[in-house]
Amino acid sequence: MNRAVLSVFLLTLSLALAAAEPTDAIRVNDLGVGLDGYSPVSYFSSGEPELGDPAYASSYKGVNYWFTSGEQLAQFEADPERFLPAHGGWCTLMMAGSGRRTPGHPESFAIVDDRLMLFWSGDTDDTKGMGLSNWESKTGGSAIRASAVARDADENWAEFLRGERRARVWLYKRSDNQAVSATQRENAREQYID
Repeated sequence: MNRAVLSVFLLTLSLALAAAEPTDAIRVNDLGVGLDGYSPVSYFSSGEPELGDPAYASSYKGVNYWFTSGEQLAQFEADPERFLPAHGGWCTLMMAGSGRRTPGHPESFAIVDDRLMLFWSGDTDDTKGMGLSNWESKTGGSAIRASAVARDADENWAEFLRGERRARVWLYKRSDNQAVSATQRENAREQYID
């Protein structure tokens, strides 16, 4: 089977898997793909986000993830929990503060305590990287402070998962609509700044 046929087959499989809507807690796009198609392994292996390829796809707990190579795919499948973004791929800083679910941007991230944290990012020059800048301002570059803020987000996230906290989805830019599934958009609060 040639690579093009295999890619089409895997993309079709990804779409079929997406039809079984994953849990609303995890941020996915309309294809059921987490991290907007970026490879969760690349943050740890190369220290930066890299777009995955649907030819190297894996599904974990109803969410599809794409990888850059078979090696990354094998690493993920050996220990998926190690590579998943914290707080379901929502903005860690928003989760730590207000407990809101705001889409984390795959290119706005930090590794804290060997965990991937994502932050919101705008599309305009004024707002691009805003979440990461706010994170850096709040933590002051201190690993101890970063761990404390991550723990606050962990507590709010755990309360949300137990049903003790309502963590409504908030969309701050129009392109956030493409970063979440139709189900997640359904009851989202739209407060556009662009």
